[in-house]
Amino acid sequence: MEMIYATLKLDLGMILVCYAVLLLAFASNVVLSLYYNISMSKEKFDKKRLLLGIKKAVVLVVGTLLLVIAIDAATLLLADYVPDIGSQTHDIIKVVMIATTIGVAAWRYIKDAYNTFINILNGKPTENADALDNKE
Repeated sequence: MEMIYATLKLDLGMILVCYAVLLLAFASNVVLSLYYNISMSKEKFDKKRLLLGIKKAVVLVVGTLLLVIAIDAATLLLADYVPDIGSQTHDIIKVVMIATTIGVAAWRYIKDAYNTFINILNGKPTENADALDNKE
């Protein structure tokens, strides 16, 4: 049982670092989008859009936290019964899960923040940033 707690503690420490990256990406996207939408596009502040973004971030955090706990518990408990499940399998599953959830979300926020940043620098509509994305 102590092994489960030690593994959970290590994994939760790693996932907190991932959440910090996600939070930075989310915050930069929010700040840049607020500036662009209010100052440049002359839109009104929409509290619903901000709350929806925060809600998505909270759901992602809770969901991935539960997934990490489930993966840790399952692989550690199955290790006693299935000899092929070891620490390498556990680590691979954990990394894939984190990369596909937190990594994809953080990358999307970073991409959106970058597009907004380019739009602010150019002082032009979002089509310019979309054109830069499709340039690849």
